[in-house]
Amino acid sequence: MKTTSVLFVCMANICRSPALAACLKHLAAKQGLSDKLQIESCGIGWIRVGERADLRTFEAAKKQGILIDHRSQQFQDVFFEEFDLILAVNQDIIEQLKLRSHSPEHQSKILLATHYSPRFRDKEIPDPYYMSHSGFDDVMEIILDACTGLLNHLKNNL
Repeated sequence: MKTTSVLFVCMANICRSPALAACLKHLAAKQGLSDKLQIESCGIGWIRVGERADLRTFEAAKKQGILIDHRSQQFQDVFFEEFDLILAVNQDIIEQLKLRSHSPEHQSKILLATHYSPRFRDKEIPDPYYMSHSGFDDVMEIILDACTGLLNHLKNNL
Protein backbone atom coordinates (compact mmCIF):
# COMPACT_ATOMS: atom_id res chain seq x y z
CA MET A 1 0.00 0.00 0.00
CA LYS A 2 1.40 3.41 -0.96
CA THR A 3 1.37 6.32 1.44
CA THR A 4 -2.00 8.05 1.25
CA SER A 5 -3.02 11.41 2.67
CA VAL A 6 -6.54 11.89 4.02
CA LEU A 7 -8.15 15.13 5.16
CA PHE A 8 -11.46 15.20 7.04
CA VAL A 9 -13.45 18.43 6.87
CA CYS A 10 -16.39 19.70 8.94
CA MET A 11 -17.61 23.17 9.90
CA ALA A 12 -15.57 24.17 12.96
CA ASN A 13 -13.11 21.27 13.34
CA ILE A 14 -14.03 20.62 16.98
CA CYS A 15 -16.43 17.65 16.74
CA ARG A 16 -16.77 15.44 13.68
CA SER A 17 -13.58 15.92 11.68
CA PRO A 18 -11.15 15.61 14.61
CA ALA A 19 -13.03 12.48 15.74
CA LEU A 20 -12.78 11.04 12.23
CA ALA A 21 -9.05 11.75 12.05
CA ALA A 22 -8.37 10.32 15.50
CA CYS A 23 -10.46 7.24 14.74
CA LEU A 24 -8.68 6.52 11.45
CA LYS A 25 -5.29 7.01 13.13
CA HIS A 26 -6.35 4.64 15.92
CA LEU A 27 -7.54 1.93 13.54
CA ALA A 28 -4.46 2.29 11.31
CA ALA A 29 -2.15 1.97 14.33
CA LYS A 30 -3.94 -1.21 15.45
CA GLN A 31 -3.22 -2.70 12.01
CA GLY A 32 0.36 -1.45 11.81
CA LEU A 33 -0.45 0.99 9.00
CA SER A 34 0.34 4.33 10.65
CA ASP A 35 3.38 4.87 8.45
CA LYS A 36 1.25 4.42 5.32
CA LEU A 37 -1.20 7.22 6.10
CA GLN A 38 -1.04 10.95 6.62
CA ILE A 39 -4.27 11.94 8.40
CA GLU A 40 -5.45 15.46 9.25
CA SER A 41 -8.65 17.36 9.84
CA CYS A 42 -9.84 20.93 9.47
CA GLY A 43 -12.92 23.11 9.33
CA ILE A 44 -14.37 25.36 6.67
CA GLY A 45 -15.17 28.01 9.28
CA TRP A 46 -12.68 30.19 11.10
CA ILE A 47 -14.47 30.89 14.38
CA ARG A 48 -12.96 28.00 16.41
CA VAL A 49 -9.41 28.00 15.02
CA GLY A 50 -6.91 26.93 17.67
CA GLU A 51 -9.46 25.32 19.99
CA ARG A 52 -9.30 21.77 21.26
CA ALA A 53 -11.94 19.22 20.34
CA ASP A 54 -15.30 19.60 22.08
CA LEU A 55 -15.15 17.80 25.45
CA ARG A 56 -18.21 15.71 24.55
CA THR A 57 -16.49 14.52 21.37
CA PHE A 58 -13.35 13.74 23.37
CA GLU A 59 -15.41 11.71 25.87
CA ALA A 60 -17.34 9.78 23.19
CA ALA A 61 -14.07 8.87 21.47
CA LYS A 62 -12.42 7.90 24.75
CA LYS A 63 -15.22 5.38 25.39
CA GLN A 64 -14.04 3.65 22.21
CA GLY A 65 -10.39 3.74 23.26
CA ILE A 66 -9.62 6.63 20.91
CA LEU A 67 -7.65 9.65 22.07
CA ILE A 68 -8.21 13.01 20.36
CA ASP A 69 -5.22 15.33 20.66
CA HIS A 70 -6.05 18.15 18.30
CA ARG A 71 -6.29 21.91 17.82
CA SER A 72 -8.70 23.13 15.17
CA GLN A 73 -7.44 24.59 11.93
CA GLN A 74 -9.12 26.18 8.95
CA PHE A 75 -9.19 24.65 5.47
CA GLN A 76 -6.56 26.12 3.13
CA ASP A 77 -6.73 25.90 -0.67
CA VAL A 78 -3.24 24.34 -0.70
CA PHE A 79 -4.84 21.26 0.89
CA PHE A 80 -6.22 20.35 -2.55
CA GLU A 81 -2.63 19.67 -3.59
CA GLU A 82 -1.46 18.14 -0.32
CA PHE A 83 -4.14 15.48 0.21
CA ASP A 84 -5.22 12.47 -1.85
CA LEU A 85 -8.69 12.32 -0.29
CA ILE A 86 -10.73 15.19 1.12
CA LEU A 87 -13.64 13.74 3.05
CA ALA A 88 -16.48 16.01 4.15
CA VAL A 89 -19.10 15.32 6.80
CA ASN A 90 -22.09 16.59 4.78
CA GLN A 91 -23.23 17.94 1.42
CA ASP A 92 -22.97 21.57 2.52
CA ILE A 93 -19.26 21.14 3.20
CA ILE A 94 -18.82 19.31 -0.11
CA GLU A 95 -20.45 22.21 -1.94
CA GLN A 96 -18.24 24.74 -0.16
CA LEU A 97 -15.13 22.71 -1.01
CA LYS A 98 -16.16 22.38 -4.65
CA LEU A 99 -16.66 26.13 -4.89
CA ARG A 100 -13.07 26.59 -3.72
CA SER A 101 -11.55 23.89 -5.92
CA HIS A 102 -9.84 24.94 -9.13
CA SER A 103 -9.78 21.78 -11.21
CA PRO A 104 -11.60 18.54 -11.94
CA GLU A 105 -8.69 16.73 -10.25
CA HIS A 106 -9.32 18.63 -7.03
CA GLN A 107 -13.06 18.00 -7.22
CA SER A 108 -12.50 14.26 -7.72
CA LYS A 109 -10.78 14.10 -4.31
CA ILE A 110 -13.89 15.36 -2.49
CA LEU A 111 -16.26 12.70 -1.10
CA LEU A 112 -18.52 12.23 1.88
CA ALA A 113 -16.63 10.85 4.88
CA THR A 114 -19.05 7.92 4.89
CA HIS A 115 -18.46 7.01 1.24
CA TYR A 116 -16.74 3.73 2.18
CA SER A 117 -18.88 3.01 5.26
CA PRO A 118 -20.50 -0.45 5.27
CA ARG A 119 -23.56 0.66 7.28
CA PHE A 120 -23.86 4.39 6.57
CA ARG A 121 -22.60 4.66 2.98
CA ASP A 122 -22.87 8.22 1.66
CA LYS A 123 -24.95 9.40 4.63
CA GLU A 124 -24.25 12.76 6.19
CA ILE A 125 -22.73 12.73 9.67
CA PRO A 126 -25.00 14.87 11.84
CA ASP A 127 -23.48 17.71 13.83
CA PRO A 128 -23.59 16.60 17.48
CA TYR A 129 -22.76 20.07 18.85
CA TYR A 130 -26.37 20.84 19.79
CA MET A 131 -27.22 17.24 20.75
CA SER A 132 -27.25 15.50 24.09
CA HIS A 133 -24.27 13.44 25.24
CA SER A 134 -25.86 10.34 23.70
CA GLY A 135 -25.89 12.15 20.35
CA PHE A 136 -22.10 12.26 20.46
CA ASP A 137 -22.04 8.50 21.06
CA ASP A 138 -24.39 7.97 18.09
CA VAL A 139 -22.15 10.10 15.86
CA MET A 140 -19.11 8.15 17.07
CA GLU A 141 -20.80 4.93 15.94
CA ILE A 142 -21.10 6.37 12.42
CA ILE A 143 -17.50 7.58 12.55
CA LEU A 144 -16.16 4.17 13.59
CA ASP A 145 -18.03 2.47 10.77
CA ALA A 146 -16.92 5.10 8.24
CA CYS A 147 -13.25 4.82 9.27
CA THR A 148 -13.34 1.01 9.28
CA GLY A 149 -14.70 1.01 5.74
CA LEU A 150 -12.23 3.66 4.61
CA LEU A 151 -9.25 1.80 6.03
CA ASN A 152 -10.40 -1.43 4.36
CA HIS A 153 -10.74 0.44 1.06
CA LEU A 154 -7.30 1.97 1.39
CA LYS A 155 -5.68 -1.39 2.19
CA ASN A 156 -7.37 -3.08 -0.76
CA ASN A 157 -7.41 -0.41 -3.45
CA LEU A 158 -4.65 2.15 -3.14
